[in-house]
Amino acid sequence: MPNQAMNLTFGDLIIIEIALVHYMKDLDLSMQSGQYISELLGKLEYEMAQLRQGGGERPPIEMPTGGPTLVPDK
Repeated sequence: MPNQAMNLTFGDLIIIEIALVHYMKDLDLSMQSGQYISELLGKLEYEMAQLRQGGGERPPIEMPTGGPTLVPDK
């Protein structure tokens, strides 16, 4: 199987967050597993904020070469 990234949508991340919060309610947060899940929730929140702001990487816009050059009015 080729090594490909998984693109999760905002809705996917919300469902994962809800599932983790539901799982955490009976988990001891002083345990290593509880701390890891808490950290994972922070990562989810960050990713959702990036998606909400449209912070995804966008390819650069290629400017056409040649043709007329526009000169601003003085």
